[in-house]
Amino acid sequence: MRDTNQRAITANEKDELHWLLEYDPDAGYRAKIILLKDSGYNVPQIRRITNHHDNNIRKWIHRFNNYSIDGIVSRKHVRKPEKVTDDIARQIVDIASTSPRKYNLKFSTWSLRVLAGFIMNEIKLVETISHTEIRNILLKHGIEWRHSKTVLVGKSRDPEYDLKKAYR
Repeated sequence: MRDTNQRAITANEKDELHWLLEYDPDAGYRAKIILLKDSGYNVPQIRRITNHHDNNIRKWIHRFNNYSIDGIVSRKHVRKPEKVTDDIARQIVDIASTSPRKYNLKFSTWSLRVLAGFIMNEIKLVETISHTEIRNILLKHGIEWRHSKTVLVGKSRDPEYDLKKAYR
């Protein structure tokens, strides 16, 4: 197999790579790969020194070739969760308290994951929401969720609630 080529490293890049090697544990091993390649080592030799897979070594060399230092530095992906307003929370509670059949769905009880998917994809109340967040909203409004069925604390809107509860 042909060895992976690496472009020439500038003096500034070499300084940054040495800094990463010393101060950034995440990008440090990647900087070491680039510096070893620059020193004339081939991929199998770098593998023996760093104990990383050949494909990963080649990946970081290619990323460095294409994006310079930015290609090997980890950037933390910070995503602010969407704020669920009281109005949206009330709508989620209303949907969870309603039979899925009223929305022309072919099942009779909600699971938290299906409810989250329905709220995001069909109703489009929010762009993203996790099933855990749904559960927390329902708990906050007095609805306990167990085994894919709602257990309403207090009086249900269902006129046959007491009869159904006694039948269980």
